[in-house]
Amino acid sequence: MDLCIDLSEHFDVHVVCGIPNSPTTNQYVKKGIEQRQGVTIHRLSHMHFQKRIPAGRLINLVSFSRAASQYLRKTRLSCDVLVCETDPFLLPVVAAKHSKRTGCKLMCYLQDIYPDVAEAIGKVSSGWLTQTIRAKLRKAYERADRIVVLGECMKSRLSDSPWSIAAEKMHVIPNWSDCSLITPLSVHDNPFRLKHGLSDRVVVMHSGNMGLTQRLNVLIEATQCDTWPERAMLLLVGDGAAKSSLQQQANDIGTDRVKFLPYQPREKLAESFSAADLHIVSMHPNITGCLCPSKLYGILAAGRPVLAIADSQTDLCQTVRQEGLGWTCEPGQANAIADAVSQATLDDASRAAAGERARKVALAKFDRPVVTNLFKNLLNDLLDKPVTTLQDQIA
Repeated sequence: MDLCIDLSEHFDVHVVCGIPNSPTTNQYVKKGIEQRQGVTIHRLSHMHFQKRIPAGRLINLVSFSRAASQYLRKTRLSCDVLVCETDPFLLPVVAAKHSKRTGCKLMCYLQDIYPDVAEAIGKVSSGWLTQTIRAKLRKAYERADRIVVLGECMKSRLSDSPWSIAAEKMHVIPNWSDCSLITPLSVHDNPFRLKHGLSDRVVVMHSGNMGLTQRLNVLIEATQCDTWPERAMLLLVGDGAAKSSLQQQANDIGTDRVKFLPYQPREKLAESFSAADLHIVSMHPNITGCLCPSKLYGILAAGRPVLAIADSQTDLCQTVRQEGLGWTCEPGQANAIADAVSQATLDDASRAAAGERARKVALAKFDRPVVTNLFKNLLNDLLDKPVTTLQDQIA
């Protein structure tokens, strides 16, 4: 929604969407059209089962994709550019049909690459079903005028077989954080640390989704290794499909080195992100090139150092190394992770320096207005309009 709000200053933005997956305190129209902050929202009715139920997720996916297809066909909603996201992942197929029907330009905006993610973590087996899905999506991507991906590793994956998408139509635009919302706060008198009794602990935090793509079970195993720092606590903030099994794992171990907390309100993100002495961003090795974790940018905005546990070829690890934002570690080995945590938490000077660089990099490269301006320019280029910089707009 942030992207749409920013783009609405330059374009007439309409959003076709469904019912929010995650809880929201904001009131919204259950079905119909409403205006919010300059954006026209077309909210569709569809099946809405709990995401924890595998069959429910599939029904939700098919239900919304079908609702969107029917709505676009019935209303013949016209536009100059149709920007299509990939949640649910069948939407590019729907968007490609509407683009062909109405003659509008098509931009596919990929937050992840399916069915590759599902195959990589073992949710589905490679076979006729995944081959059929990939063929339909590949046809949609080939029709697209532009494809936006989050990192070079995603671009490489789509360029290679079996996708073989033309590299020249792909553009890398990362996710972002709002640096005016998330600002660095002192660790020592941080309200979040005081509230949760963390003042005397070294806080190693993973914040965000707890799913199968992070392999957080190995992180919990690392807390039991001999080299894990005695005062270090692994704080897992958020929710997700793997949370209950992770809680059971921690209970079975009987450790006081692991603590779980729920998602924090948007207005409290500065406090929660700043509460960590070290942040963990973890990726399953099999999903390299399938996605780029967006949690990195909130961490950088808070001016905190990072331990990236991922394949060295990911944009995540390359960004951390090239910008001097912390440490990197290959995934899957509990002892290696414990060693990396020990090295990072014992080096106060390096953590402080990495945190300072993190905030500067966030402001320069990953702040909301910086990134949404890249989208604006890509849309202008697609429409043969002049592109501008933020400095041009300020002037």
